[in-house]
Amino acid sequence: MQHIWKEVKKMYNNDYIMRMIEDLSAFLANVVFHKDAAAIEIFDEQGNISESNLLHVQMLAMIGEGRLNEAENLLFEKIEGDPNPAYLQVALDFYTNLDNLSEETLNNAGFPRVEIVEGLGDIKKIYQAM
Repeated sequence: MQHIWKEVKKMYNNDYIMRMIEDLSAFLANVVFHKDAAAIEIFDEQGNISESNLLHVQMLAMIGEGRLNEAENLLFEKIEGDPNPAYLQVALDFYTNLDNLSEETLNNAGFPRVEIVEGLGDIKKIYQAM
């Protein structure tokens, strides 16, 4: 019986964390872009790729390779160097993609789900300070 209770508690905690992630993502998208979560366009009308779009592609590749911590470090390096709204959009997409990963995938990458909430909170602080 105690094992079942631990599983129920774990499921509740995961649901709570996932709701926090969704709420923070929606809040940031709404405040900065004044709309719901936006899709990222890789190429502009002329077929060029911007630095933020290149970062987005790099981060997607790193997620696919399981290099989540390295991807997050790259994200913060770029944002702290130039906190423009395009990087915020990349950050929101990054954390949304991470949130969609399974617990097993996150754990294997050494990236517990709670770090998604912490990362979004740090992003929020950076952009609120602007």
